[in-house]
Amino acid sequence: MSWGRFEQNYVYNYDINACLDAVMRTGAQLKLNVKAADRNAYRVIFSNGISLTTWGEKIHIALGVLPDGRTGINIASVSNLGTEITAKSRNQKNVYKFIETLNTFLPQR
Repeated sequence: MSWGRFEQNYVYNYDINACLDAVMRTGAQLKLNVKAADRNAYRVIFSNGISLTTWGEKIHIALGVLPDGRTGINIASVSNLGTEITAKSRNQKNVYKFIETLNTFLPQR
């Protein structure tokens, strides 16, 4: 059984490349490590490290162009050890903190 995952989808009225740049700036501002980045596939994986209370998480970001021309962003926070019972709330906080910071780079328009 895996508890350590939280995932949300968001839509932005910006070009996909502007959104990808904002995602990278968000990761840098939150001091996340880039584990993998594929600019051609519009996918990024960030990680934060192990601490006294967690085995760490990976934050998977996938971007895509929606039929109406807006950019869809899927953000999933996944614990390195998926059996941590308290991980889901921590993963949820990671996603919300990422989105809150991303929204400063991509204000609603």
